[in-house]
This record gives sequence, C-alpha cells and structure tokens, in this order.
Amino acid sequence: MKKKIVVIEDNHDILELLGFILENEDYEVLASLDAEPLKSLEEINPHLILLDENLGKHKGHQLCLEIKANRGTSHLPVILISAVNNLAEIAGKCKADNYIAKPFLIEDLLNLVKQYHRRSP
Repeated sequence: MKKKIVVIEDNHDILELLGFILENEDYEVLASLDAEPLKSLEEINPHLILLDENLGKHKGHQLCLEIKANRGTSHLPVILISAVNNLAEIAGKCKADNYIAKPFLIEDLLNLVKQYHRRSP
C-alpha cells in the first residue's frame, strides 16, 4: 500500500513540483493550493502532511496547532515548509514534527519524508 502524503502549498509551481517528486518516489499525493483537505484529515488518514507556512489567508503554524490539538489528528506528522527566517522557532511553537526551509534540495526533502515513511504504520 502506498504511503499517503497531503501537501498544502499556495504556490502552484512548487505544489506541482512537490507532487511530481513525491509521486515519482511512489507516494500517493493529495496536493492542494488551500487548506481544504485539512477539514477531512481523519477520513484521508495521511501518513504525513507537508504544510506551507504562508497560505494567503491562513498561516501554516495556525493550521498545525489545530491539527495537533484535535484528538483524531494529533498523531499525524506535520512538516512545515517555508522561506521565513525563523522557521525553526515557528515549527517548535506549533508542535510541528519537523520543518524544511525553502529553497531546499530534493534529496533533503526526500530524506526527511522517508524518516516519517518508516515510522508510519
């Protein structure tokens, strides 16, 4: 069974690139330009969430806090993705499981994702 990853990114080009990279590694990817899939996380039951910090009207850290506060989704690993300078601090405060700064190397992204792939049931 393929591991499922939800990718929330408001930049279409980056979203498309992330989807291509992850699907090429045999992950099932649910990619979205907005936070809509987060409303159905319990049904989707992903193995990992890649969440951009700057999503227009939403902030990734606020969405991460909501995910981690919900009993049904708190176990889901969340990786914040952003180019903001204080990403490590933001990720820590919102209880994200990890973070990756833009721009990133594809190899670094895949190595990080694979850490959670091995941990997932």
